Amino acid sequence: MSERLQKTKRWVIALWGFVYILLMVGIVFKMLDSRSQILNASGNQRELQQAGWDDWTKHRQQASSTNQPAPSLRGTLNPQRLLEDHFGICLAAILLFTTLIYGVTVCLFCGVVWGSTQGPMTLAEDFRDTQDMLSVHTVGNTLQQKGEH
Repeated sequence: MSERLQKTKRWVIALWGFVYILLMVGIVFKMLDSRSQILNASGNQRELQQAGWDDWTKHRQQASSTNQPAPSLRGTLNPQRLLEDHFGICLAAILLFTTLIYGVTVCLFCGVVWGSTQGPMTLAEDFRDTQDMLSVHTVGNTLQQKGEH
């Protein structure tokens, strides 16, 4: 591989790494900002949000109930409560899944850009390679037998 191609690969990998770091910093910053907005909200705003969430769950329960009693949706956490009580888990989950998606994207991109351009091997090429190997082994065995005699 040429030195120029390796330098290009290093720059592309460094660029992908820089974009990844920016993405992670942006996610952490936005999550912290959202959490601080929720924690600094007044009690009245929290009550309104909780009442809206309770109304939504009540309407959902009524809409999904048929002749069978619907399971109680009480105790379901609304998004604001998730960021208050389970912030660490939410942050870890979003960072993990973003990393997985980003990693797969980078691998696919690098495989497409730096992968082999030959394409799949045809049956004729496979047959020709097999014949070439057999002829090399046959010639090698013939030479070996001549050397023994």
